[in-house]
Amino acid sequence: MKKYSVISIIGILTLSFLVFSVPTGIAAPLEEGSSDDTLLVGTTSFGSDLDPQNAWDSASFDIIDQVSEALFAYDLGDKYLRIVPRLAADCGEWSDDNLEFTVSLREGVTFHNGKPFDADAVKASFDRLNHLVELGELQTAELYEPIDTDGDGYGELVIGETVVVSEFVVKFVLNYEFVPFIPLLCFGGSMIVDASVMPEDTILTPEDDLIGTGPYKFMGNDGEKVDFEFYEDYYHGVPSVKKLSFVMYQTSSAISTALLAGDIHMGGYDPDFLISFYNSEILTVEPPKAGSIITYMGMNNILIDKPMRQAISYAMDYEYIIASIYRNLIVRMTSVVPPGIAFHKPQEVATYDVEAARAIIIAEGLSQGLDADSEDDEWVDLAESGNPVAYYNYTYNLGNVIREDIGVETQYDLSLIGIEVELTGVTWIEFLYKLFYYPYELNLYLIGWMPDYNDPSNYINPLFSNTSMSNSAQVNDPWLMDKMTEGLSEFDDELRQELYYDIQEYIATDLMPWVFIGFNNGVSVHSTDVTDLQRNAMGYFYVFPLTWYGDEAEWDEEVWCNTGSALPNATDLERTSPGIPGYSAIVMLGVAVPTIIAIIKKKQK
Repeated sequence: MKKYSVISIIGILTLSFLVFSVPTGIAAPLEEGSSDDTLLVGTTSFGSDLDPQNAWDSASFDIIDQVSEALFAYDLGDKYLRIVPRLAADCGEWSDDNLEFTVSLREGVTFHNGKPFDADAVKASFDRLNHLVELGELQTAELYEPIDTDGDGYGELVIGETVVVSEFVVKFVLNYEFVPFIPLLCFGGSMIVDASVMPEDTILTPEDDLIGTGPYKFMGNDGEKVDFEFYEDYYHGVPSVKKLSFVMYQTSSAISTALLAGDIHMGGYDPDFLISFYNSEILTVEPPKAGSIITYMGMNNILIDKPMRQAISYAMDYEYIIASIYRNLIVRMTSVVPPGIAFHKPQEVATYDVEAARAIIIAEGLSQGLDADSEDDEWVDLAESGNPVAYYNYTYNLGNVIREDIGVETQYDLSLIGIEVELTGVTWIEFLYKLFYYPYELNLYLIGWMPDYNDPSNYINPLFSNTSMSNSAQVNDPWLMDKMTEGLSEFDDELRQELYYDIQEYIATDLMPWVFIGFNNGVSVHSTDVTDLQRNAMGYFYVFPLTWYGDEAEWDEEVWCNTGSALPNATDLERTSPGIPGYSAIVMLGVAVPTIIAIIKKKQK
């Protein structure tokens, strides 16, 4: 019988959760909202970065995305996440050799300090980005130098040069073919900054002012609130929500209490309050949707060979983990590329099968005399004998009850195949340092990943490339390395799809570098005062399209760009929910609790 303490699911939550667009329901009729009201959003973190080109955690994105913009963006109201121009005026044009990308820019756009946006501003912004990458200052650097082209173990910059063609036309000259370049231009690191007021050789600090071209001006952070006001000269239209504040709370329970009291409109919550949310007349609870945030148990691929990784994968009781620990706020992970991301294809992943796990241990000659007929107690005795089949540490960050509970479960499940597991709790900072600087000290650990942009390479390459700091599992597979590089330069959609299908199958069914846990599958909770929310697979939080109940906003329409990635033609589909193309987002309120804690992306926060 399993022995576990019942621990409530409480975590450090940000706002970016959930997935896919669904219509929003209103729980109870309300009076029409007022555009003079301030939208209040509860959070437990204001993030770690205010520099758009350096930020790589979801809490920082939540602030920056209200203020700064990139040349392109995702239509978050479209379930296919097609790309639309934002600061760009068109979809751009590739040269015949796919090494030059020319794009026209919007005219009449200004930064919040009044400085005009033009091609010089774009060049200065990307020149600063490349400069900081080369100085080793940017934590997002590996996204902009992902390929080791000369075999020296280091990536080479994607962008060789940004050229001013005319006042409102720029050209990017690439160092090599890079298929997901336009998706990369949607990422926060590609947002256009006013380089004339940004530090040239250092990163913008949280104490500095953030200046962008977006719909909201950053009004300051006093430690308790981050305030924003609508930028009246914003080129794209007028929102319903004119004022916005992120409000700091110490715990998700405190946020939940504030939601029920009507003190805030939305925020990351404690799932223990879900029944109260459903019974509330002032809150809307939207149904769960599986999304693109993945949670997995990393395994040290240097210390743990493939047969042992496969045995561990079969030994884990996934049904118990999902139902009892996660309370069904995740669904089983079936591929390293999640739903909502281009070329996702479910695989026949390992299921809970102790007999199969033991068969691998026996075939490897590690069972020390135990066989298929040996009882559970005999395998547990072997694990506790002082001379087990194997001994591993499971490392987690203290205070994260999900990861601690998963550790206890891992300890029990692996004892049934003769493996001893020791739980090692460390601080959050220590956990991050081990992930990125001392991964050889880790054997087993639970972590998560959310997308920077919609492309399968954004999951596969950072997490499995031997040049990536995010490859904390220390995977070094020659076949996979070749395929990852090939995927970045294959412009034929059908061939690229086939390639990524093969990669997903190989990782899930053969290599098994991780224990595949789950995709986020949470519900969204927000005040009935707020409508026009859309849920998206990117997990992005964007306020501009939100409206007060009974109110309307005015903005310009945009067009989809055909950027490939196996997406259907724009004319074949309608948008799935109201809102501005390229701006419609949802407050993805805290449900995949442990998953969101895991999103750090150097980060993996």
